[in-house]
This record gives sequence, structure tokens and C-alpha cells, in this order.
Amino acid sequence: MVGPAEQVAGIEGRFVLSLNDTPGVREAFGRFDIEAVETTYTVAKGSSAKKVGEVLISG
Repeated sequence: MVGPAEQVAGIEGRFVLSLNDTPGVREAFGRFDIEAVETTYTVAKGSSAKKVGEVLISG
């Protein structure tokens, strides 16, 4: 089975991918450009918001 990093490595052209910022994601996609960003997750209006880290991966 081919992992996601190998799949995007085979793309002919450019790509942008957003994933949770975890050590495993950073390790798997380390060969690409990675930019850390912060976003807010909410489930429904009025619920508590949760700030989380994500990475934008491009190549």
C-alpha cells in the first residue's frame, strides 16, 4: 500500500494539502514545503471553540 506522502510525490504539477500538525505528519511529509498555521475548530454555533495547529503542505 502506498502512503499519502508517496501519492502526492507522484503528482505531475503542484498541490496544497492541509493536515493536523503532528510529529508523524511532519516526518512523513518532510520532503515538501511545510507551513504551520493555527485554526479554530467548532462543531456547532454556540459550542466552545478549540484552537488547533495544522500544517499546509505544498509541492
